[in-house]
Amino acid sequence: MADLAVIAVMFVSAMIPFAVMARLMLAQKSGFALTIISVLAAGVAIFVFASTTPVGIDPIFAIGVAMVSMLPALIGAGAGSLLGHLLLRRRFKD
Repeated sequence: MADLAVIAVMFVSAMIPFAVMARLMLAQKSGFALTIISVLAAGVAIFVFASTTPVGIDPIFAIGVAMVSMLPALIGAGAGSLLGHLLLRRRFKD
């Protein structure tokens, strides 16, 4: 049952940024979308760094947060922004 909970958390962590990025790209706010993707990437980098060095965060917790919530969010954000960009290009095709 715990495996299903992990999959559900990963799915929700990926789908929320996917929808937000697709909406932002369709609204032609690519700068804000890239800022959000950069913040997510920085969060992944910080948690992976914290899992390898003694900085005060439990290494198991740090790598768990990075791999279960931050990395799926980053992948979902990238896929959503790509979808939004492709839909935008299709909408304004000359």
